[in-house]
Amino acid sequence: MKLYRSVLFVPGNRPDWIDKAPKYGPDALIIDLEDAVPIAEKVQARPIVRAGIERLRDNAVGVFVRVNGLDTGLTGEDVEAIVTAGLDGIAIPKLENADEIRKIDAWIELFERKAGLDLGTVEIMAIPETAKGIMNAYELASACPRVGAVIGGVGQRSGDVTKAVGFQWTREGLESLYMGSHVLLACRAAGFEYPLGVGSLEVGDTELVKAQLRRAREIGFRGALLIHPSAVPLANEVFAPSAEEIEWNKGILQAMAEAEQAGRAAVTYDGMMIDYAHVRNALDLIHQAEAFGLPVGDYAQVKAL
Repeated sequence: MKLYRSVLFVPGNRPDWIDKAPKYGPDALIIDLEDAVPIAEKVQARPIVRAGIERLRDNAVGVFVRVNGLDTGLTGEDVEAIVTAGLDGIAIPKLENADEIRKIDAWIELFERKAGLDLGTVEIMAIPETAKGIMNAYELASACPRVGAVIGGVGQRSGDVTKAVGFQWTREGLESLYMGSHVLLACRAAGFEYPLGVGSLEVGDTELVKAQLRRAREIGFRGALLIHPSAVPLANEVFAPSAEEIEWNKGILQAMAEAEQAGRAAVTYDGMMIDYAHVRNALDLIHQAEAFGLPVGDYAQVKAL
């Protein structure tokens, strides 16, 4: 999956909101057919979501849809209704095992063929929301090549995961630190370069929202699912390289370029020993900054195997 700093949820029964959502600056949208849509409107929301995907085709924003979980009996028809050109992926809630992933994979392949899309166009974003699903994060992540993300991250005051695990929420977040780290390691072990976390559900406390996003970044997540537009600029800031990080990593490249000229492959920089492993990290960060359009300037050209 691509690097998405901010992935904003939008109710699937609100076409006006779907059209307006890119203006808030998210890297991607999740148009929701699940919990953000009243039960009585779920079937009627399907063509609204499909039309929204089609209107967003020429927009730079990524487009995902969260469908209803397998236990609802709605998933297959949800998938059929939304697989069309412009759809980047499908988010599946409450997944617990690889067999469920493979069932959804088969549905998506069928409807990719019907839509004339290349096979593998539509990714799967797995959202485990039960204790079993969270424990099986690596099984979900490695179930099939179509899986691009397994979502984990900070805990919430209430919701499916809070109920399933039974933790008591705190502002500090230590109660969900292991859970987030467990999902993060599963994603990395499965080869995901840009793991996605869960952002805060809080909307009235921007300091708390930013602190929770920072905690997700510190664990290793590279972006987050967001419930409210006010969190988008916070996530874009937290998950993008800072000016200080850019300059520090440019310094690594400069130090290694000078070391190479002296016939060395290791050198002291800012009080630490660095070598080509640090060059790889520096280049990754600088290339991310460039992709986000951040000012980088000139930097030493150093290669690392």
